[in-house]
Amino acid sequence: MEISVETPAGRLAGRRHDGVDHFLGIPYAAAPVGPFKLRSPRPAPNWAGMRPADHVGAAAPQHLAGSQTWLNEPIARMDEDCLTLNVWAPADASDAPVLVWFHGGATRNGHGGAAACDGFRLASEHGIVVVTVNYRLGPLGGLAHPDLTDPETGTCANWGLQDKIASLSWVRESISAFGGDPRKVTIAGQSSGAANVVLIAQNPDCRSLFRAVIAQSPPLFQPPMFVGLDAAVEYTEAVAASLGTSVAGLRDLDGTDLVRREAALLRDADFARRFPRPRTAPTLDGALVHAWPHDGVLADVPLLIGFTRDEARFWYDLALPDGTRLSALSPPGAGAPVDVALARLIALHYPFEPAPSPAAILAGYRATMPNAGSDAIWLAIYSDLVFRAPIWRCAARHARRGPPVFLYDFAWPLAVTGGTPHAACVPFVFGTHRHPHLAAKIGANETADGLSGAMMAAWAAFVRDGTPATPTLDWPALNPGLPADTSAAMTMDGNGMLFGPLYGAARLASWPAIGILDGAD
Repeated sequence: MEISVETPAGRLAGRRHDGVDHFLGIPYAAAPVGPFKLRSPRPAPNWAGMRPADHVGAAAPQHLAGSQTWLNEPIARMDEDCLTLNVWAPADASDAPVLVWFHGGATRNGHGGAAACDGFRLASEHGIVVVTVNYRLGPLGGLAHPDLTDPETGTCANWGLQDKIASLSWVRESISAFGGDPRKVTIAGQSSGAANVVLIAQNPDCRSLFRAVIAQSPPLFQPPMFVGLDAAVEYTEAVAASLGTSVAGLRDLDGTDLVRREAALLRDADFARRFPRPRTAPTLDGALVHAWPHDGVLADVPLLIGFTRDEARFWYDLALPDGTRLSALSPPGAGAPVDVALARLIALHYPFEPAPSPAAILAGYRATMPNAGSDAIWLAIYSDLVFRAPIWRCAARHARRGPPVFLYDFAWPLAVTGGTPHAACVPFVFGTHRHPHLAAKIGANETADGLSGAMMAAWAAFVRDGTPATPTLDWPALNPGLPADTSAAMTMDGNGMLFGPLYGAARLASWPAIGILDGAD
């Protein structure tokens, strides 16, 4: 049935289905086009009359391919006018707690209307209001340069991050119209969405916008997950020059065309030698981002954080049920000696001095994984360096400051390749694991139903109470006094949810200043 709400910007027409109100494609900021392209988001204009809100908004322009298609089904519509969000609320809700979700995708892919993050079941079964957000991606969200400085805000970078903050301001001003309580907001995300959540939680100017944080598999160190301003400026100048325009002239280009042409540049051999990766990630600009995330301090709020068992499989061992390979990388073999590949990986991802020697790292992993082959050891090293170790360090640092921290290890094995890659947790959190795009990949069955049900209950309890414990689940907070090799986490796998020793924790001690608590100051 059709229903309507009155928001500060105007009246919205949505749908009520099975006890949940759906309001989709709601603008939270003005369209970032014309004079607003590559500038800070502006408030959405008010409208007269009734505005339909029964379809998700357009996704940000992007190139969705390879491993990113594992979680995301094909996108129906993309447009620069993408700053919209979706709300699922229990019918007749009043002062309900709110979960705001930021999708992942390396800040270059994804959207808040994906089937994997549909908020219906969390709202229906657990009484919380769910908000999912679209934001600018790729060059439209991440190009940075003083020539792009917004005269109203003084910022020259982090347009996509600013979009997320603008969406939280919208929630604060408008969510009560849908039965949500703006004082009970939990910000959450996965992968780059989770990394942005961490940045928001580290920004003192944002601390009135939320009361708890959920970070699922955030990459938490510095380049290439984040970019220094000088590096971002160099990249922006190179993109502009290659496209035959000035930096300021980038605003005059069609946004979809800019995304397409920047992606083509990254496939050009000469450009790719200079810039092996795009520099459109969140930027250390001194305005919104003041420190690398591994050095920043989160707000003193409860934190639910964790990782998948085999994060690296997303890039190295991901396939469709028909056997089609989605992963772009292969573990180093005879043609690329492991020690050489590891030296490159450490140079790219390890942020501390002095860096450990590849020989010492390999010796530590071989000692803790005596029966593993070289591919398995490489996948463990990649998973730990890029995700598991820095996430554990973030959890330990936050716990030592006093707020409750709840650590998890998601280990549901995929039906096709086995193992538990990056992003595999998302459908379980939202109860969307039986969606046709996901079910065969995941191996959806009654056991998966039970695990997803328990995870939804835990996540909803955290949104509601600041702890994921439920009447049927005891989930202790992290003990910051325990060394890494004896720390504990909630394991989530085919046996359900069980709190106990953290799988692979002994390996973390191989990484100085990451996996040992002495480094988690």
